[in-house]
Amino acid sequence: MLEINKIYNMDFREALKYLPEIHMVITDPPYNIGYKYDVYIDKVSDEEYIRMISALKGMPLAIIHYPEETMKYFVPALGVPEEVITWCYNSNLPNRQSRLVNFYGKYPDFKKVKQPYKNPTDKRVKKLIDSGSEGTRLYDWFSDIQLVKNVSMDKMKHPCPIPVKLYERIILLTTSEGDTIMDPFAGQGNFAIACKNLSRNYIGFDISKCYVDIANERLRTQ
Repeated sequence: MLEINKIYNMDFREALKYLPEIHMVITDPPYNIGYKYDVYIDKVSDEEYIRMISALKGMPLAIIHYPEETMKYFVPALGVPEEVITWCYNSNLPNRQSRLVNFYGKYPDFKKVKQPYKNPTDKRVKKLIDSGSEGTRLYDWFSDIQLVKNVSMDKMKHPCPIPVKLYERIILLTTSEGDTIMDPFAGQGNFAIACKNLSRNYIGFDISKCYVDIANERLRTQ
């Protein structure tokens, strides 16, 4: 059995039979567009990519990607998502202004995260605020979380990390304190930072030793 609260330099498929109890998988898989990372090129055949994602079938899962890739890879590998959230953000690419968060096996509880009221001066809303309400339930689209900037510490050496804040949002919607969360494509460990921030356990995998070393050092010194 693998230890929790650690990120391993290995292909997650090799670790599946050694996993502890996993309460949620949250991940941003490779884009499969030929992007060159430190030790590998992100390009395999469609069939191989679908087989890789299929290894996660049956696990409670939130998987982040663009709409086109969701239809091309995730639906063939995992079936139709049970819930889809749209993550909207500012981008220099006109056709890449949003991604989907696709949920399988675990429906997000939108009541767990509050957002500010849009009309706090409305009489009805003001009455709710005066009575102690901190906001309304979260919508199924996020527009308050932006991409990681090049100058951000979250960027580190990884070219396209998911913001810690987005991981935190998904964690709050789907898990409880003390749960164990897995990321099979952990990169530099932003998901694990989010887990630590929210008192969750984590276990992650990545085939890049460089990213794994960065992730474990970040987690050791946080």
